[in-house]
Amino acid sequence: MSLLKGPTNYSILHLASTPIAIMAKQGLRTFAGVTGDDPSNTRNAGTSFVVLVSFFAESNLLGRIIVATVGPCEHYFIDIDQEVAENGWQDIASFCVVHRIPSQYISEDRIVNMPVMHSHEDFSMYRTVVQYAVDSGSMGSVTYETPPNFNRVGGNPSFLSFSNKIYIHPDCDSYLIFLNYSVSPNYTKSADVNIEFYNTTGVCMGRHLISVPALDFSCIRMSDLLPKSSGPFLSFAAVSAGTALLPISIVVNRCLGGVSVEHSHPPQGYLLADWPIVNRIKTEAVNTILGRESC
Repeated sequence: MSLLKGPTNYSILHLASTPIAIMAKQGLRTFAGVTGDDPSNTRNAGTSFVVLVSFFAESNLLGRIIVATVGPCEHYFIDIDQEVAENGWQDIASFCVVHRIPSQYISEDRIVNMPVMHSHEDFSMYRTVVQYAVDSGSMGSVTYETPPNFNRVGGNPSFLSFSNKIYIHPDCDSYLIFLNYSVSPNYTKSADVNIEFYNTTGVCMGRHLISVPALDFSCIRMSDLLPKSSGPFLSFAAVSAGTALLPISIVVNRCLGGVSVEHSHPPQGYLLADWPIVNRIKTEAVNTILGRESC
Protein backbone atom coordinates (compact mmCIF):
# COMPACT_ATOMS: atom_id res chain seq x y z
CA MET A 1 0.00 0.00 0.00
CA SER A 2 1.26 3.49 -0.88
CA LEU A 3 -0.10 6.97 -1.44
CA LEU A 4 -0.52 8.25 -4.98
CA LYS A 5 1.81 11.21 -5.46
CA GLY A 6 1.86 14.19 -7.79
CA PRO A 7 -0.93 15.69 -9.93
CA THR A 8 -4.07 13.74 -10.85
CA ASN A 9 -5.43 13.19 -14.35
CA TYR A 10 -9.19 12.72 -13.98
CA SER A 11 -9.55 11.25 -17.47
CA ILE A 12 -7.38 8.36 -16.30
CA LEU A 13 -9.11 8.06 -12.92
CA HIS A 14 -12.50 7.47 -14.52
CA LEU A 15 -11.66 4.95 -17.20
CA ALA A 16 -13.08 2.39 -14.75
CA SER A 17 -14.26 3.63 -11.35
CA THR A 18 -16.99 3.07 -8.73
CA PRO A 19 -18.05 5.36 -5.85
CA ILE A 20 -18.87 3.52 -2.61
CA ALA A 21 -20.60 4.49 0.63
CA ILE A 22 -18.62 3.43 3.71
CA MET A 23 -21.31 2.08 6.07
CA ALA A 24 -19.40 1.74 9.35
CA LYS A 25 -21.76 4.14 11.16
CA GLN A 26 -24.66 1.85 10.22
CA GLY A 27 -22.85 -1.15 11.69
CA LEU A 28 -21.82 -2.68 8.37
CA ARG A 29 -18.44 -3.62 6.99
CA THR A 30 -17.61 -2.46 3.47
CA PHE A 31 -15.73 -4.41 0.80
CA ALA A 32 -15.02 -4.09 -2.91
CA GLY A 33 -13.94 -6.64 -5.52
CA VAL A 34 -12.26 -5.95 -8.87
CA THR A 35 -10.93 -8.04 -11.75
CA GLY A 36 -8.50 -7.54 -14.61
CA ASP A 37 -10.84 -9.27 -17.07
CA ASP A 38 -12.88 -7.52 -19.73
CA PRO A 39 -16.58 -8.46 -19.17
CA SER A 40 -17.10 -8.73 -22.94
CA ASN A 41 -13.87 -10.72 -23.47
CA THR A 42 -13.14 -8.62 -26.59
CA ARG A 43 -11.03 -5.69 -25.36
CA ASN A 44 -7.80 -4.91 -23.51
CA ALA A 45 -6.20 -8.33 -23.92
CA GLY A 46 -3.25 -8.71 -21.58
CA THR A 47 -3.87 -5.42 -19.77
CA SER A 48 -3.00 -5.17 -16.09
CA PHE A 49 -4.41 -2.50 -13.80
CA VAL A 50 -3.25 -0.54 -10.78
CA VAL A 51 -6.07 -0.57 -8.21
CA LEU A 52 -6.41 2.81 -6.55
CA VAL A 53 -8.86 3.94 -3.84
CA SER A 54 -9.74 7.60 -3.20
CA PHE A 55 -11.02 8.32 0.33
CA PHE A 56 -13.19 11.29 1.35
CA ALA A 57 -14.49 12.86 4.57
CA GLU A 58 -17.10 15.64 4.61
CA SER A 59 -16.67 16.16 0.84
CA ASN A 60 -12.89 16.57 1.13
CA LEU A 61 -10.25 14.22 -0.29
CA LEU A 62 -8.20 12.47 2.39
CA GLY A 63 -5.86 10.69 -0.01
CA ARG A 64 -5.57 8.21 -2.88
CA ILE A 65 -4.14 4.82 -1.92
CA ILE A 66 -2.54 2.33 -4.32
CA VAL A 67 -3.64 -1.06 -2.98
CA ALA A 68 -2.78 -3.65 -5.64
CA THR A 69 -2.08 -4.56 -9.23
CA VAL A 70 -4.54 -6.91 -10.92
CA GLY A 71 -3.93 -8.63 -14.24
CA PRO A 72 -5.88 -10.84 -16.67
CA CYS A 73 -7.62 -13.78 -14.97
CA GLU A 74 -6.90 -12.17 -11.60
CA HIS A 75 -9.27 -10.85 -8.95
CA TYR A 76 -8.61 -8.65 -5.94
CA PHE A 77 -10.77 -8.17 -2.85
CA ILE A 78 -10.45 -4.89 -0.91
CA ASP A 79 -11.35 -4.63 2.79
CA ILE A 80 -12.30 -0.94 2.76
CA ASP A 81 -12.51 -0.67 6.56
CA GLN A 82 -9.04 -2.15 6.93
CA GLU A 83 -7.59 0.36 4.47
CA VAL A 84 -9.32 3.17 6.35
CA ALA A 85 -7.98 1.96 9.72
CA GLU A 86 -4.41 1.56 8.47
CA ASN A 87 -4.43 5.22 7.48
CA GLY A 88 -6.02 6.43 10.72
CA TRP A 89 -9.21 7.63 9.01
CA GLN A 90 -11.70 5.33 10.75
CA ASP A 91 -13.39 8.20 12.64
CA ILE A 92 -13.83 10.46 9.62
CA ALA A 93 -13.85 8.60 6.27
CA SER A 94 -17.39 8.13 4.90
CA PHE A 95 -16.96 7.75 1.14
CA CYS A 96 -14.51 6.23 -1.30
CA VAL A 97 -14.02 5.54 -5.01
CA VAL A 98 -12.31 2.43 -6.39
CA HIS A 99 -10.37 3.05 -9.62
CA ARG A 100 -8.70 0.67 -12.08
CA ILE A 101 -5.96 2.40 -14.08
CA PRO A 102 -4.07 0.63 -16.87
CA SER A 103 -0.56 0.04 -15.54
CA GLN A 104 1.05 2.00 -18.37
CA TYR A 105 -0.31 5.21 -16.83
CA ILE A 106 1.33 4.67 -13.40
CA SER A 107 5.03 4.77 -12.57
CA GLU A 108 6.68 5.03 -9.14
CA ASP A 109 3.39 5.89 -7.41
CA ARG A 110 2.65 8.71 -9.85
CA ILE A 111 0.37 9.12 -12.85
CA VAL A 112 2.58 9.35 -15.93
CA ASN A 113 2.44 12.62 -17.86
CA MET A 114 1.39 11.13 -21.20
CA PRO A 115 -1.63 11.44 -23.53
CA VAL A 116 -4.59 9.27 -22.53
CA MET A 117 -5.01 6.74 -25.33
CA HIS A 118 -8.25 5.27 -23.97
CA SER A 119 -11.83 6.45 -23.43
CA HIS A 120 -14.60 5.29 -21.11
CA GLU A 121 -15.99 3.18 -23.96
CA ASP A 122 -12.85 1.04 -23.83
CA PHE A 123 -13.76 0.06 -20.25
CA SER A 124 -17.57 0.25 -20.20
CA MET A 125 -19.17 -2.35 -17.91
CA TYR A 126 -15.94 -2.72 -15.91
CA ARG A 127 -18.02 -2.85 -12.77
CA THR A 128 -16.90 -3.22 -9.18
CA VAL A 129 -18.48 -5.72 -6.80
CA VAL A 130 -19.59 -3.67 -3.78
CA GLN A 131 -20.27 -5.76 -0.69
CA TYR A 132 -21.64 -5.06 2.79
CA ALA A 133 -21.55 -7.44 5.75
CA VAL A 134 -22.46 -7.74 9.40
CA ASP A 135 -19.86 -9.14 11.80
CA SER A 136 -19.96 -12.96 11.88
CA GLY A 137 -22.63 -12.87 9.19
CA SER A 138 -23.01 -13.08 5.46
CA MET A 139 -22.39 -10.50 2.72
CA GLY A 140 -24.74 -8.87 0.29
CA SER A 141 -23.38 -7.47 -2.96
CA VAL A 142 -24.20 -5.46 -6.07
CA THR A 143 -22.17 -4.46 -9.14
CA TYR A 144 -22.05 -1.02 -10.74
CA GLU A 145 -19.68 1.59 -12.17
CA THR A 146 -19.40 5.35 -12.64
CA PRO A 147 -21.55 6.16 -15.71
CA PRO A 148 -19.92 8.15 -18.55
CA ASN A 149 -19.63 11.91 -17.88
CA PHE A 150 -21.36 11.48 -14.52
CA ASN A 151 -22.17 14.96 -13.10
CA ARG A 152 -19.58 16.51 -15.38
CA VAL A 153 -19.32 20.24 -14.61
CA GLY A 154 -21.05 22.23 -17.36
CA GLY A 155 -23.67 19.58 -18.02
CA ASN A 156 -27.35 19.59 -17.06
CA PRO A 157 -27.98 16.29 -15.26
CA SER A 158 -31.09 15.17 -13.42
CA PHE A 159 -32.05 12.10 -11.43
CA LEU A 160 -35.05 9.75 -11.57
CA SER A 161 -35.15 6.51 -9.62
CA PHE A 162 -37.94 4.02 -9.02
CA SER A 163 -37.48 0.94 -6.93
CA ASN A 164 -38.16 -2.72 -6.73
CA LYS A 165 -39.86 -3.72 -3.48
CA ILE A 166 -38.46 -2.52 -0.16
CA TYR A 167 -38.95 -5.08 2.59
CA ILE A 168 -40.11 -3.76 5.97
CA HIS A 169 -39.95 -6.07 9.00
CA PRO A 170 -39.34 -5.55 12.75
CA ASP A 171 -36.26 -7.79 12.58
CA CYS A 172 -34.73 -5.88 9.65
CA ASP A 173 -33.16 -2.50 9.00
CA SER A 174 -33.99 -1.23 5.51
CA TYR A 175 -31.79 1.60 4.20
CA LEU A 176 -31.92 3.83 1.14
CA ILE A 177 -28.58 5.33 0.11
CA PHE A 178 -27.93 8.07 -2.45
CA LEU A 179 -24.36 8.74 -3.65
CA ASN A 180 -23.36 12.11 -5.09
CA TYR A 181 -20.16 11.92 -7.13
CA SER A 182 -18.65 13.53 -10.24
CA VAL A 183 -15.99 12.79 -12.85
CA SER A 184 -14.94 16.47 -12.68
CA PRO A 185 -12.32 17.83 -10.27
CA ASN A 186 -13.33 20.38 -7.60
CA TYR A 187 -16.96 19.19 -7.66
CA THR A 188 -18.92 20.88 -4.85
CA LYS A 189 -22.61 20.63 -5.77
CA SER A 190 -24.97 19.14 -3.20
CA ALA A 191 -28.22 17.50 -4.32
CA ASP A 192 -31.76 17.91 -2.99
CA VAL A 193 -33.68 14.66 -3.44
CA ASN A 194 -37.47 14.34 -3.22
CA ILE A 195 -38.60 10.81 -2.32
CA GLU A 196 -42.17 9.50 -2.43
CA PHE A 197 -43.10 6.16 -0.78
CA TYR A 198 -45.98 3.94 -1.92
CA ASN A 199 -47.61 0.80 -0.55
CA THR A 200 -48.54 -2.22 -2.66
CA THR A 201 -51.90 -0.68 -3.67
CA GLY A 202 -50.25 2.50 -4.96
CA VAL A 203 -51.27 4.71 -2.03
CA CYS A 204 -48.67 7.32 -1.09
CA MET A 205 -47.40 6.73 2.46
CA GLY A 206 -45.28 9.86 2.72
CA ARG A 207 -42.81 12.21 1.10
CA HIS A 208 -39.32 13.02 2.28
CA LEU A 209 -36.66 15.54 1.25
CA ILE A 210 -32.95 14.88 1.84
CA SER A 211 -29.78 16.73 0.92
CA VAL A 212 -26.79 14.76 -0.35
CA PRO A 213 -23.39 16.51 -0.04
CA ALA A 214 -20.93 16.45 -2.91
CA LEU A 215 -18.43 13.57 -2.84
CA ASP A 216 -20.45 11.82 -0.13
CA PHE A 217 -23.70 9.97 0.46
CA SER A 218 -26.88 10.29 2.50
CA CYS A 219 -28.60 7.34 4.15
CA ILE A 220 -32.13 7.00 5.49
CA ARG A 221 -33.54 4.12 7.53
CA MET A 222 -37.09 3.39 6.49
CA SER A 223 -38.36 2.61 10.00
CA ASP A 224 -37.37 6.13 11.09
CA LEU A 225 -39.66 7.69 8.46
CA LEU A 226 -42.75 5.54 7.99
CA PRO A 227 -45.49 4.32 10.34
CA LYS A 228 -45.67 0.64 11.27
CA SER A 229 -48.98 0.45 9.43
CA SER A 230 -47.20 0.99 6.10
CA GLY A 231 -47.19 -2.75 5.37
CA PRO A 232 -44.37 -5.24 4.67
CA PHE A 233 -43.54 -3.98 1.17
CA LEU A 234 -43.04 -0.48 -0.17
CA SER A 235 -41.75 1.14 -3.33
CA PHE A 236 -40.37 4.61 -3.92
CA ALA A 237 -39.83 7.24 -6.58
CA ALA A 238 -36.97 9.69 -6.13
CA VAL A 239 -36.00 12.72 -8.21
CA SER A 240 -33.45 15.52 -8.22
CA ALA A 241 -33.07 18.41 -10.66
CA GLY A 242 -29.56 19.52 -11.61
CA THR A 243 -27.70 16.55 -10.11
CA ALA A 244 -27.35 12.86 -10.94
CA LEU A 245 -27.14 10.30 -8.13
CA LEU A 246 -26.51 6.59 -7.66
CA PRO A 247 -29.22 4.84 -5.55
CA ILE A 248 -28.57 1.75 -3.43
CA SER A 249 -30.94 -0.11 -1.09
CA ILE A 250 -29.75 -2.38 1.72
CA VAL A 251 -31.78 -4.68 3.97
CA VAL A 252 -30.04 -6.08 7.06
CA ASN A 253 -31.30 -8.84 9.36
CA ARG A 254 -28.80 -8.75 12.22
CA CYS A 255 -30.36 -11.70 14.08
CA LEU A 256 -29.85 -14.02 11.11
CA GLY A 257 -26.73 -12.27 9.80
CA GLY A 258 -28.28 -11.63 6.41
CA VAL A 259 -27.60 -8.67 4.08
CA SER A 260 -29.33 -7.86 0.77
CA VAL A 261 -28.05 -5.10 -1.55
CA GLU A 262 -29.80 -3.74 -4.66
CA HIS A 263 -29.67 -0.83 -7.07
CA SER A 264 -32.96 0.32 -8.53
CA HIS A 265 -32.25 0.36 -12.28
CA PRO A 266 -29.38 0.99 -14.73
CA PRO A 267 -28.28 4.56 -15.55
CA GLN A 268 -30.26 6.12 -18.40
CA GLY A 269 -27.17 5.95 -20.60
CA TYR A 270 -27.60 2.17 -20.81
CA LEU A 271 -31.26 2.18 -21.91
CA LEU A 272 -31.92 1.05 -25.48
CA ALA A 273 -34.26 3.85 -26.61
CA ASP A 274 -32.86 6.89 -28.40
CA TRP A 275 -31.52 9.46 -25.95
CA PRO A 276 -33.98 12.29 -26.91
CA ILE A 277 -36.88 9.96 -26.06
CA VAL A 278 -35.32 8.81 -22.78
CA ASN A 279 -34.45 12.38 -21.79
CA ARG A 280 -37.95 13.71 -22.59
CA ILE A 281 -39.71 11.01 -20.54
CA LYS A 282 -37.27 11.43 -17.67
CA THR A 283 -37.58 15.24 -17.64
CA GLU A 284 -41.37 15.09 -17.68
CA ALA A 285 -41.40 12.64 -14.78
CA VAL A 286 -38.96 14.69 -12.71
CA ASN A 287 -40.91 17.92 -13.28
CA THR A 288 -44.22 16.20 -12.46
CA ILE A 289 -42.98 14.97 -9.08
CA LEU A 290 -41.24 18.23 -8.21
CA GLY A 291 -44.36 20.19 -9.19
CA ARG A 292 -46.63 18.35 -6.75
CA GLU A 293 -47.15 19.86 -3.32
CA SER A 294 -47.75 16.41 -1.86
CA CYS A 295 -48.17 12.89 -3.17
